[in-house]
Amino acid sequence: MLPFKHSLQALRKLSVTSNSQLSYGIRVFIALCGAMALSWFVGHIDMVIPLFLGVIASALAETEDGWQGRVRTLSITLILFIITAFGVRLLMPYPWLFGASIAVVAFSLSMGGALGRRYGLISQATLILAVYTMIGLNQAADELPVWYEPVLLTLGALWYGILSVIWAALFAHVTLRQALTSLYIEVGLYLKLKSKFFPLPSRGAVDSLRLELARQHGQVVVALNRVREILVSRIDSDPKNPRLGRYIRFYFIAQGIHERASSSHYNYSDLAETFFHSDILFRLQRQLSEAGTSCRKIGEAIRGGQAIDLRDSEEAVAGVQRSMAYLEREAEPTQWRLFRPLRQLTDNVIALQQELDKARQLEDVSLSDASKQIPQPRVTLRSILSQIADQLTPKSQVFRHAVRMSIALTCGYAIIQTMDLMVGYWVMLTTLFVCLPTFGSTRKRLYERIAGTIVGLVAAWSLITLFPVEIIQLLIAVVAGVVFFLTRTNRYMLATAAITLMVVCCFNQVSDGYNVIWPRLVDTLIGSVISWLAVFFILPDWFYRQLPITFAEGLRRSADYLRELMRFYQEDDVSEQVYRHSRRRAYNADALLTSTLVNMQQEPGHFRRDTELWQRLVIRSHTLFNYIAAFSAHRGTLIDQSSNQLLADAGDYIVESLHEVAECLEQRELVNDSSAEIERLRKTLEQNPIDEDERHYFVQSQLHSLLGQLEEIRRLTLELQIQVHGNSIKTVS
Repeated sequence: MLPFKHSLQALRKLSVTSNSQLSYGIRVFIALCGAMALSWFVGHIDMVIPLFLGVIASALAETEDGWQGRVRTLSITLILFIITAFGVRLLMPYPWLFGASIAVVAFSLSMGGALGRRYGLISQATLILAVYTMIGLNQAADELPVWYEPVLLTLGALWYGILSVIWAALFAHVTLRQALTSLYIEVGLYLKLKSKFFPLPSRGAVDSLRLELARQHGQVVVALNRVREILVSRIDSDPKNPRLGRYIRFYFIAQGIHERASSSHYNYSDLAETFFHSDILFRLQRQLSEAGTSCRKIGEAIRGGQAIDLRDSEEAVAGVQRSMAYLEREAEPTQWRLFRPLRQLTDNVIALQQELDKARQLEDVSLSDASKQIPQPRVTLRSILSQIADQLTPKSQVFRHAVRMSIALTCGYAIIQTMDLMVGYWVMLTTLFVCLPTFGSTRKRLYERIAGTIVGLVAAWSLITLFPVEIIQLLIAVVAGVVFFLTRTNRYMLATAAITLMVVCCFNQVSDGYNVIWPRLVDTLIGSVISWLAVFFILPDWFYRQLPITFAEGLRRSADYLRELMRFYQEDDVSEQVYRHSRRRAYNADALLTSTLVNMQQEPGHFRRDTELWQRLVIRSHTLFNYIAAFSAHRGTLIDQSSNQLLADAGDYIVESLHEVAECLEQRELVNDSSAEIERLRKTLEQNPIDEDERHYFVQSQLHSLLGQLEEIRRLTLELQIQVHGNSIKTVS
């Protein structure tokens, strides 16, 4: 009992301190070894292929839920697996009926992506298991009972599913801690990039840096959404765990740090010019850089459970405070004009350090208050059907991919039947793995799949020649399977080589492995060509077509975010829930705009239209978003002064103007020239007395900066519309 306890403690320590992929690999290793041992023990080594394939399909469907959530997910997965496997077994002898079934099932399961990432994974894994069933039946040397292949595949899936549930129960918060670690690392990288603005680089370098910052912002948003998704599932399944309250607060601290880090105060070029001879900008650079390092340390502390060391960032922020104190005493007359914007900037940096300090003081807390900040989605049959129905339109990426996948798999099956390929179902398997929703990702995956297959086949030929003993080949297959799961996310070529090696070693146990080498290569090439043709010709997702709508949505969400933030300065009682919801939608929309631009840049040359102009628009949109985010750092009701109405009117004008630009983009109407009105508002703000309190001054200066960004966005949008549509665009009457 004692050795088992020590082993469990060692495994827990390894799972916590390692990354999620290594934990994944350990589970797969145990599952594959168990399947191999069972086949060896009962004397039916031919069972190893369906058991291995069932394990792989189940591992591909694994979610990040707690153990209760994984039980529910596993139940759904096994039901789909057994129905699909038996369906393949019963319909496969009837090619016409089977081909029609492939089209319907592929479309239906691919639409599962409309319900979110969890059900998208299950649907994809079910399609993969269907093809695995075809491969197993196609390779069977003798007539097998109807139940044989479906039951063994499902048993393999059940075996891995049980391991997954036990793992989640033993290491309840490991996945959440690893996700929080990744989140803090991404926030740290964002802070490191932000530090490069001090002192300000050249104009060309600034635009490049802003674009890079926008991309990293997208990575932070992805990490935030992943943590939130895991927290939602944990709150639902384990609501009374006090440690969960601590992790929720870690999530909100990271969110607060990111919001402060993404804030922009005044024009950095003016600050750099005015305080060129002061060390304040270099101290700000060091503090932001050290704050980024501290975020990484917090992430590592969450993963490893050790103490959090923030001394370097604390020393850096103390240096900022000393430099500001010196400037306050010794500043030159020319510097006083921008001293207040500089103080607002340094106040934000100091508050950012205070957010970091909160992470060091956290303890396990009751979940009752913390969970109110993360509302639980109410899932009903009606809401599920509504989600799917909303995506049943050619405008939906999920729908287009489902149609594409349905046609591609049906064409693959038709080619298999027409050409009478020896192990042709690998054509369909390749299509499933290579045909992704976007052209850029499909093209990248295609190259990696072909290269990995060639490397894997060469390695397989060499190893089964060098090691003809069955048990050694099975061990090689197990190791290769583990390598596949360790590398399939970040190094897909190596993952493909590993899974190819595993397949050849397994097939060599029941037949001649050398005979599947050339068919595997040919099938991979055919499946890759089908995938490329499908993503290029069948309802293609060219992102230059999506950019105007995505840009419009980003502007609309930024406007809503600004409206909610302005309420904090005008009202005493503002809903924190509504504000958080508005903020999350704005952050997601801004991240989506950047990723859409990145995806467009990966498309063929004649589909990368107006790239330079779109880059400038994305940079301006993200800069506008940064200025809006700064309002969150200084929230508080304005004292009653005569200028309050002017500030409210300016805020309302910006919100309405952003909505107007968004509507013009969606309706393909020309954006009106509003430069005169914007200039009038800016001059009115400039002429407003500046001897008011700090919060008034901050709101006034931020609105002034926002008007400048708004004017540039309207000008660039008009330029883009004329360049793209010419005289065909409508003029707003």
